[in-house]
Amino acid sequence: MSRPKPADTRTGHTTTLPEFRPNPVAVEAPDAPPSLKTHGKHLWAALWDAGRNFYQPATDSLVLERYCNLQERRKELLDVIENEGWMTIGSTGQTVAHPAAKLLSEVEGRLSPLEDRLGLNPESRLRLGISSVEHQSKLDAFLSKMGGANA
Repeated sequence: MSRPKPADTRTGHTTTLPEFRPNPVAVEAPDAPPSLKTHGKHLWAALWDAGRNFYQPATDSLVLERYCNLQERRKELLDVIENEGWMTIGSTGQTVAHPAAKLLSEVEGRLSPLEDRLGLNPESRLRLGISSVEHQSKLDAFLSKMGGANA
């Protein structure tokens, strides 16, 4: 059996994972899209605040908008189910699952992959390499730009 090559002499196929580079300065959250309602706008602001060191407005806004829209739809469906119950009467009088329950299941199925792509769970943050990104406040950014010491 041959020995493995030392890491510094290896060539060939490298990792296909993109190299993560945090934003040098925290980005400001763009205005919430007009398609979002109150719940979506609050979620929009919270997501941009949490991801200000790695979300890019030019490329991530549409994905975040889709995620917020789906979360709004999920909330509306949960409200319907809470008011009307998980079960309802079918066309022939039998008890069936509420139609909103199936829609809720579909929406939740679409949310999970988006959560992974956006780094909204610990595993995806680790996989994306964004678990150690620290929040840089406006004051920290100003001080580092001016060459001052961080407090």
